[in-house]
Amino acid sequence: MQLQARMRYYPAYDEFVELARGKNLVPVFRQLVGDTLTPVSAFCKIQEGDWAFLFESVVGGERLGRYSFLGSGPFLQFQAFGSRVVMRSRAAGQSSGGGKTSAGLSRLEEIDHPDPLKLLEEKLNLYRTPNVPGLPRFCGGAIGYAAYDAVRYVERLPNAPPDDRRPPGGTASTGSRRFAIDRCRPGRRSASALSVELRSASV
Repeated sequence: MQLQARMRYYPAYDEFVELARGKNLVPVFRQLVGDTLTPVSAFCKIQEGDWAFLFESVVGGERLGRYSFLGSGPFLQFQAFGSRVVMRSRAAGQSSGGGKTSAGLSRLEEIDHPDPLKLLEEKLNLYRTPNVPGLPRFCGGAIGYAAYDAVRYVERLPNAPPDDRRPPGGTASTGSRRFAIDRCRPGRRSASALSVELRSASV
């Protein structure tokens, strides 16, 4: 019975409905038994294609922090090539299983924008998510990188070097599934994991 209680999804349906008022994305999570998992072995289990991540937190440059964060299965992929932006996302009604690879995200959009970082900020502002008790602070948002020359999006700099390799100037994704391995769970010596799914708040 205790194991079943830990494996339940939270929040309960009635609380989910209340949290969804005025929001369009609500985290749904459950606590999993993670006694035999390391962050790397957990990442190997959840990795789906190239769009996955593993973040370790470190305190003082020497000691591991409380959480390890993992994620996969993005519902939005964002890439900037100069002012050209390529976005892939799920079509309306497409399930989370369709986001395993870029090919699984059936909606493709290409636009020109003078500041792709500003465009990414505008896209993220479309998602309104409530605070859900029991989750760590880092359970949403976009994961990615900005290349060295991305500074040219916000500053006028002369003498741009030739782009002979054409990598993305920036890339980011928002994942459907995120995991947090907690090393300081009260009353437990072993690590536990939180499986986080982002579900539509249309109820």
